[in-house]
Amino acid sequence: MPQGRRKVPFSGKQKKQQIQEKRKRKQQASGSENSYERAEGNSDRPPKERLPEFNVQSINQQPLHRGGKSNPNQYVLQFRRETEEEIKKRKEDARKQIIPVSEQELEFDPAPYFCGDELGFPTRPKWSPDITREELDRHEYGYFREYLMTMKKRSDWDELSYFELNLETWRQMWRVMEMSDIIVWIADARYPAVPTYLFTYVLKILKKSLIIILNKMDLVPSAIGLAWKHKITQTYNLDDDVKAKVHVLFFTSYKNSSEFKEGVQKKKPRGKLKMAAEAAENLLKECKSIIDKYQAKIDLQSWENKISEEKEQEYDDEEDVEIEEKITAVPETSYEHFDLFQNNYLTIGLLGQPNAGKSSVLNALMGKKVVSVSGTPGHTKHFQTIFLTSSVRLCDCPGLVFPSKLPKPLQVLMGCYPIAQLREPYSTIKFLAERLNLIKLLNLQHPESGENEWSAIDICDSWAIKRGFITARAGRPDTYRAANHLLRMTLSGKICLALRPLGFTSNKKYWLSSAELKNIWKIKGIVDEPDTFEHSCIELSDDEQKPSLSDPNDTSEIEDDGSDGDESCGSDSSEVCGAIASNKFAALDMSD
Repeated sequence: MPQGRRKVPFSGKQKKQQIQEKRKRKQQASGSENSYERAEGNSDRPPKERLPEFNVQSINQQPLHRGGKSNPNQYVLQFRRETEEEIKKRKEDARKQIIPVSEQELEFDPAPYFCGDELGFPTRPKWSPDITREELDRHEYGYFREYLMTMKKRSDWDELSYFELNLETWRQMWRVMEMSDIIVWIADARYPAVPTYLFTYVLKILKKSLIIILNKMDLVPSAIGLAWKHKITQTYNLDDDVKAKVHVLFFTSYKNSSEFKEGVQKKKPRGKLKMAAEAAENLLKECKSIIDKYQAKIDLQSWENKISEEKEQEYDDEEDVEIEEKITAVPETSYEHFDLFQNNYLTIGLLGQPNAGKSSVLNALMGKKVVSVSGTPGHTKHFQTIFLTSSVRLCDCPGLVFPSKLPKPLQVLMGCYPIAQLREPYSTIKFLAERLNLIKLLNLQHPESGENEWSAIDICDSWAIKRGFITARAGRPDTYRAANHLLRMTLSGKICLALRPLGFTSNKKYWLSSAELKNIWKIKGIVDEPDTFEHSCIELSDDEQKPSLSDPNDTSEIEDDGSDGDESCGSDSSEVCGAIASNKFAALDMSD
């Protein structure tokens, strides 16, 4: 308290009034949960009833500031609120016995879940630079409401997965697609759910080139990533009349000295943030080829020089330095019209689902941290533009959940829905346990002695006992906390599920022997070519030959060293140890 000022008495009546005012502010903030509240004085829409008929749930909503003009909830995630019947049904299903799926059922085709071009997504309606901002605002809101009303009239409305219901977030994507010369879709290589209707819109309507980056390749076996690349390329490059094509690249922000191996990451990535030079060089080559195809006059020599300097520069990898967060990006909200390759610099727009790693890719291309990253969906609130060089501009867009029929557990594993906000995490644990031998990986003991049948609840209870997650009052295993902990481990890559494209199992030997694997190893930072597959997520069955990677045409047998692919867990039995499919689900008798 400042000196020279007497203490002012604060009565109980004043304290009560203060509490009542605080409670009133909270009620006002929660009352606008289902509304599209904007900054004061900037909204021409009806004050309250924005989308009440859709039962919208706002994720991570913040209380409104007293007297402030900004709205902290303008860009929050908004999904359709699930009914109590849906939650109850999934909880009952999580108590059923886990039946492991076969290896063929690990194959995944995203196209049927997006229903081809049937579902679609909200695209920016036609507009003119002559109209005012308020008129444009009303026009876009009316269009978006009509789009949602059309979706709700569908017979399968209740079957649709989580998808974004916040118009403000879709507006950010419209701006990015509008100003970008080349659109880059960033997908998690573990579950590359690529919306087919988006690519149709980009290639045929916008007539822009599309580059798909399979990110987080350090968490995926190289053979699976290579198979996904060929599958995506074949799917979207069938039309010879379309000038714009789909290009697929690999990317990882963290390099490993060995091929994919699963287990607990004991240390958080530390050290100086480096540029992903090899991946950036591949992206540069694709951008150059696209510019040459359109005969645009954009000089990318400065970007090429930046990559060359990064390759020549030496880093002290043993130096232990925390990565300093430095945000230099400035959000842009202007309404502009852009023509393709009309500026003297190239604009690359980064799109993708939440948690796909868009901000991480941007930082890795820059070689330093310029935008903040987080594992929480919706962390990037608005798009932001950053100049990589004087002739290359990167545009980071908030993650968007597109309309689809994807299984909701898969969306949770992809990071589209905040784990902390899950009302029922057990169905996702069941989805994971059906495809991974969690019982063996986590070295679990059944919570009820003498029982052999496992359910998702049993796995969570066993993990809670092992980790010491006990409820405060009853002293029982904290099942919910254990489920959340397992999901967070999966999201961070400590427990990794990698889905395969259709036909991968039948052509396994081809992908394991492809000469293109060397390019992926280079991006991953693997110096020595692996000559065995004991640490790989994939293992050939006993009746199959193990081809040599050194010579793709040589299919002679390699002597087996007798290893079963499992590694010792050491003294700490709580650590996850082993590979996803190298154990071949032996504990659950899931051989080919």
